[in-house]
Amino acid sequence: MMIPAVLAVFLATGCTKAMDDQIKADNSQTEADKKIAAAAAEAQQRGEAAQAEADKSIAAAKASFMKLREDYRHQTMNNLVELDHRVDELDATSKASTAPNRAALDANLEQIHAKRSAFGANYAALESATAITWDDAKSRLEKDWAELKGLVDRA
Repeated sequence: MMIPAVLAVFLATGCTKAMDDQIKADNSQTEADKKIAAAAAEAQQRGEAAQAEADKSIAAAKASFMKLREDYRHQTMNNLVELDHRVDELDATSKASTAPNRAALDANLEQIHAKRSAFGANYAALESATAITWDDAKSRLEKDWAELKGLVDRA
């Protein structure tokens, strides 16, 4: 009778130990889940903060490019207005000139007007130029400007 009682005590102690171990394991798992959730939330916050910073940088770069483009367009338009006045003066001079001088000036003016038209088309294309296409569009326009201005200067 004593043997079964001693055996029962050992078994009860063993079960309590197993239950304690299970409770410890459950508590450890709960604690690990909390840490994982906290780490995931922190990673998400960092990701959102990095995205917000990137969005700010992108917006600043776009604004800077738009200002650069508009400043360039404005300066080019001012230069073009001055050049158009000179062309108008050349047109008036051509109409007042005598036949031999008029023929040469009219030939130059024909080239000037054709080049001016091409320049106007390239100038209009600046409006849709993106940061990626800007350098090519600007180079093309500057080349056209140099040619147009050269024609007017020589006329």
